[in-house]
Order: sequence, then C-alpha cells, then structure tokens
Amino acid sequence: MINGMKVLFVNTNDISGGAARAAMRIMRGVQQSGVEVQMFVKDKYSKSSDVISLSTYAPSSNWLLDIFKWVIQKFKNRYHMFKWHPYRRTKQNVFMSDLRHTDIHGALQKLDYDIVHLHWINNRFLDIRELAKIHKPIVWTLHDSWPFCGVCHYFIDCERYQTHCGACPMLGSKKEQDLAYEIFEKKLEAYKDLDLHIVTPSRWLGDSAKKSALLGCFPVHVIPNCLDTDLFRPLSDTEILTIAERQQNTVVSRVLREATQEKGLAKPLILFGAMNAANDRIKGFASLLSALQILDAQGFNAHLVVFGANAQELPMKFQNIDVTFVGYIHDSSVLTALYNVANVMVVPSYSEVFGQTASEAMSCGTPVVAFRCTGIQDVVEEGCGYLAEPYSSKDLANGIEWCLAHNENNVLGEAARESAVRRFAVNVVSDQYVALYKSLV
Repeated sequence: MINGMKVLFVNTNDISGGAARAAMRIMRGVQQSGVEVQMFVKDKYSKSSDVISLSTYAPSSNWLLDIFKWVIQKFKNRYHMFKWHPYRRTKQNVFMSDLRHTDIHGALQKLDYDIVHLHWINNRFLDIRELAKIHKPIVWTLHDSWPFCGVCHYFIDCERYQTHCGACPMLGSKKEQDLAYEIFEKKLEAYKDLDLHIVTPSRWLGDSAKKSALLGCFPVHVIPNCLDTDLFRPLSDTEILTIAERQQNTVVSRVLREATQEKGLAKPLILFGAMNAANDRIKGFASLLSALQILDAQGFNAHLVVFGANAQELPMKFQNIDVTFVGYIHDSSVLTALYNVANVMVVPSYSEVFGQTASEAMSCGTPVVAFRCTGIQDVVEEGCGYLAEPYSSKDLANGIEWCLAHNENNVLGEAARESAVRRFAVNVVSDQYVALYKSLV
C-alpha cells in the first residue's frame, strides 16, 4: 500500500453503463499502483469483494417501516411528476435528473477512507447534501456535465451554466426561475465549503467546468479515461477466426469470418456503435445517415456494421452500401475483433465527454472519424483518423473516404494504436490519479 492510503470510489453501480465501466477501470489501475480502494454503489451486479452495496447498510426489514417508506416514496414520486409537468412537452430527448436520492444510512460516515472519489451518482442515488458531511478531500471525476448544470447531463450551445441556469432550453422553458434554476441553487448551497477537486477526462469538459458558476472555484485536473490496451489490441487473423468460431451470435461470426477470409476483396467495413442512438439525438445518427446517403449517391461501395441496435430501431436502406446489425455486444473480446476487422470507426456524436468507443477502436489499430468538437477531439489525434467540421454530414462523408484512401499499410491504424497506448494505458492514467491522491493527503 502507498503509505496506507485508502480511497473510496462512489458510483451508482459497479459495471453497468459507460461511467461504471470507466470508474471500474480507473479503480483497478489505481489498485495495481498499490492504493487500497473500495467502491460504494447503490446497485451491485458483480461479485467483487471490494464493491460494497448500499444494501449492506440497510436496516433490518420491518414490514410496518417498509409500508411507511413505500407510501412516502409514492408521495415523492407524485410531487416529482407535479414539478416536471410544466416541461412534459419538451421535444428534447435528454436524460435529465432532479435531486431525488436514496437513504444511504450513514454509510459515508461508517466506511474507512482518506479520500472519497465520486463518479456518476445519479439515478436517485447520492444526495449531494451528503457531501457536506465528508470532512476529507473529495475527488469528483465528471462523466457528464450534470455536476455543473441545473438538470441536463450534456449541453451543446447553452452557456447558462456559466452564470446561472434558468429558462432552460433543454426543458423548453422560458421562465427564469424554472426547475433548472431551483436545482442550480441547491447545488450552489451543497458545494460551498467542500474540499473538492474536479477531474475531467477531456480538456473541453475541463474548460467548461472552469467556466461554470458551480465548479469554477475548485481546482480542475484533466486525466483521460483509461483503457486495457492489452485487451483492446490488434489481433491476428487466426485470433479473429477463433473468436468467430466460438460465437453463438451467427451474424457476428459471419461478419468476422468474411472480413478476415475475404481481406482485400470484401467491401471496406465501416463500424458504428449505436447505443441509444435511436432515442438520443446527441449520438449523431442523423448526421451519419446523411453522410452515408451522400456516399451512396456517389456509388460508394461499403459495408456498414452496427452494434448496439437493431434494424427496427435504426432503419436504413442504400443502393451500394450493405448494412448489417450485430446487436448488443457484451463480450469485450468480440468487440475487439469487430474493431479489428473494421477499416474505419465512425463516432458522429454531437457531444462526447471523452469518446470511449473511439479510444477502444484506436487501441485496436483502427482509424476514427468524428466531429471536431467536445471531448472526442482530445482522443483522435492528428494522423489517427479524421475530425470533420461540426456538424457537417458532407465533411463526415469526406472523412470516411479520406481514411479509407490514406490508410495504406495501415499507417493511420498504427498511429492510432501508438497514440492510445501512450495516453490511455491503465498504468499511464492510474499514475496521474495516484499523484493527485498524494497531493491531497
């Protein structure tokens, strides 16, 4: 152990969702550096002994108390619905959050630690007023913009967070003292007097936090999300075919076999990760669709492979571009194989805190096309892909063509791999966190 240092990670759950996976990767890396770390979660899905579930601190069941809590929760939900009612017609499909929380039964006072390291605490988990009860340094790694905004977890053009949220465009509100204003005020009160240190995985998010009225008074550090570069790595054809053979998903197996066995003959393969792309416009599916329609009209022959969605969610039809949906991928080795057989990975998001799929693809030696905006521009360095003009479908199409035309001998892929290992390897990132912890204790 490093001088007996103990750090408590806090996240809504341990392995489900991008923030949870990022937090777990950071935690494992810091542990490898010799720091004693535990993770406190609302919902535990893994069997890890160093992950502590909220249920551990729940009092013994009492049916009268349970009924009372159930009734109280019903009233709270009704009150919540009443408060959100004026904004029910908003056309923005955005994941929002008020300040509802779960009783943690004093867990943060009972657990032993030197530093609390917060990650994603929403979905009715941690009451931000609990932070005032922590009389030790708090590190907060931001996985979205909710900590310094009123209700929204991301923003594009709105700059109200820099002064005071209200008349929130995400809510479709024109009232200054709306729900976003109210929650912003509560955050102002909760954050004052904290020994708080902000970490962001990209310079863009860090700059935004520094400009914010809520977090601008606290120190901000930029540390990228880490990546298991030994898992996400270039594979041999034999390794890819081995993964294909053991697949129960016959569509994935076919894609991997054809791309490997028909190398040089098959159409270039474009990969797109479409998690929640049907419902969340921020994922940029509309721009990708327009870009592909431009290429298709030009007679461009390609094979688009989509993971994280199905044909019913994202209907597409082209004359010259084949489309294959491989569904949701839960096996990292399969995802690694898909990155390997792709000629280019497209991440057309309008807003990315970091761009995890982009970094994973790069680590596998695959160039990435994305928009030159938000956090992903930190990930895709020059020579590792193409950053298109935001939010131009035409330039996104140009980027796809450019990567395919300029990747002779996989020069872009090799540069992407080198960039990912140099900046995102677990030991590189964990060393930066350990240095931060040492500076605080």
